Amino acid sequence: MTEAVARAISALRLNRAVLAIALIVLAILVALAITGDALAPMDPAQQSLRARLKPPGFEGRTGIHWLGTDAVGRDILSLIVAGARPALLVSGLAVALAGFIGVLVGMFAGFRGGRMVDLLLYITNIQLAFPFFLLAVTIVGIVRPSVSLVVFVIALGCWVPFARIAYSETMQIVEQEYIEAVHVMRGTTFRILLRHVLPNILPNIIVLATFALGTAIVMESGLSFVGLGVPTRTPTWGKMLSEGRDYMQTAWWLTVFPGFAIFLLVLSINVCGERLRDITDPKLMGR
Repeated sequence: MTEAVARAISALRLNRAVLAIALIVLAILVALAITGDALAPMDPAQQSLRARLKPPGFEGRTGIHWLGTDAVGRDILSLIVAGARPALLVSGLAVALAGFIGVLVGMFAGFRGGRMVDLLLYITNIQLAFPFFLLAVTIVGIVRPSVSLVVFVIALGCWVPFARIAYSETMQIVEQEYIEAVHVMRGTTFRILLRHVLPNILPNIIVLATFALGTAIVMESGLSFVGLGVPTRTPTWGKMLSEGRDYMQTAWWLTVFPGFAIFLLVLSINVCGERLRDITDPKLMGR
């Protein structure tokens, strides 16, 4: 019994340590996204052919390149710092748009029922069966890439889980007696959904949004990797991976460090999302 308690305490401490590390990493990356390249040790756009493809720790005229330089002599660390903004900004806007559309459609379908439910399930099943990345490449390839277009495309790939969760939760809530009482008191549909349904499903939507944010970051990086991401002078993390793939055998740092930045950000978001789910789920409160 004592051994089991000791293991439980040890696991709890480990979980808390992992959560603390994830929160610190996430806070740092969010701060970098807010400040842009203001915290970058060097100018991300500054090029120097004399310092091209230098390994990590190389000391140049402008200082030490802690993570090395790329094919045109730009500092990798500064590029990663500057690339945090488009990664989080675009992904955050896309998840917000996907959540707004998905929750709105899901709540109305769960409240109204009937043909609206059939239409929602039909559309979501078609989208889930169709490869998202192929759809995204097709849309962005036809229309000129822009920030708004990339946000819309990523939101298009993330709204389905929001709609399904909102639909299933709303369908359970509208069967409660207090909702029938609001109907008797001639409460409007807007009032019922906004004041009685939305507050009850919001915790699950917030948890879902944290996981969707990690997915959106990977989507944005994938689009940037194939050259269909956000048009910006400063390379995004996905574009850095694309530019460094030709030098993987001679300059491994061009792909390892941007890839690790994506991995670290998505992992930190997922760890925080797991903890948030444990807090909001009554069945897991005692864990």
